[in-house]
Amino acid sequence: MELYKDYMIILSPPAPVSERVKKFKLASERLIGEYEGLHSKAHITLKRLRRQKPFWTEPLFDQMEKELSLIEPFTLQLNGFNHFLPTDFTTIYAAILSTPEMEDWFKRLRKCLNEKKTIPHITIARQVPNELAKKLWPKFKSRQWNEAFTVNKLIILHRETFGHDKAWKHFRDITFRGNPELNRLIDRKKEKEVKPVDKNQISLF
Repeated sequence: MELYKDYMIILSPPAPVSERVKKFKLASERLIGEYEGLHSKAHITLKRLRRQKPFWTEPLFDQMEKELSLIEPFTLQLNGFNHFLPTDFTTIYAAILSTPEMEDWFKRLRKCLNEKKTIPHITIARQVPNELAKKLWPKFKSRQWNEAFTVNKLIILHRETFGHDKAWKHFRDITFRGNPELNRLIDRKKEKEVKPVDKNQISLF
């Protein structure tokens, strides 16, 4: 029996985007050597849940699906590369073009997941020491990558917290089935309504 599990909730780009990310990762390895996350598949991380009891957490995904399934599929636009400001390490990533529609879509996702705001991105090189990042970042700084792809589902991965195998495995999908026009009508209706805050409401996580 699995006492504790970790979960990661992600969006996954289509195969052509994933293959190109893989090529960027391998090209980076040739320049700076092996680094953390080199072999991870391209994805956009939405939420991590660490050291969870499966019998408690997994039924909550059913509740979550009721809200998430109402969200519509959405087309994201890759917009070159960027990096997070360095501390002792630097992370280089493929950037997602920010638009009001994109920001609103991710805002609704985060609300369903009870997650704080982050910058959606696809990591290329994670936590690279700054001295190596100085060699790597110029290769990406001015490189163009403008490609659109549609995400129509959310993916949940899992692994044993204290197991020897640290590879993430597929757990379940939640498909986005919402109607964009209907969602806009619902949002406008909600803006006109004033509802009291339920202080006893329980968060999913």
